[in-house]
Order: sequence, then C-alpha cells, then structure tokens
Amino acid sequence: MEKFIILMWLCTATTSTPLNCKQIKTDRVKFVDQYSCTVYGYSHSLRVIRDLGKEKINQHNLFTKFLCASEQYIKKVETNA
Repeated sequence: MEKFIILMWLCTATTSTPLNCKQIKTDRVKFVDQYSCTVYGYSHSLRVIRDLGKEKINQHNLFTKFLCASEQYIKKVETNA
C-alpha cells in the first residue's frame, strides 16, 4: 500500500524581498493516504502559526505551505537528482 510523507516550509513574502521559504520539521509519520496527510498538514500549520504569534507573523509576513507526496514520488525525485 502506498504511503505518504509530508514536507512543510515556513515562508515570508515582502515587497522588498522575493518569496523565501525554509523547510521546517514535522513529525516523521508515514500517512496511509493523502487525506490523513493533508489533515495533519493543516493542523500542524495552525500550531506553527500560533506558536510564532500574531506579532511575528504580521511583522515578517510569514505563512506555511506543505506538500503531501507518496514515498515512491520522493524516491524517484531523489534518484533523479
């Protein structure tokens, strides 16, 4: 059965700098489907945003983005890199 993993980034976008994203840590979980991974992604994003706080989020225009990808896709990308 196909398993999914999550990749997540914290990004900033300002008028003076282009989009800048850094990968952030997530729990090392293998999800059984796209749905479970996506639900986790949104709940983890909310935690990250709340932990950073309103002032920091607003000051740096921070946001999160994430990708749920199948393990097969990740392995294929790694071997082609």
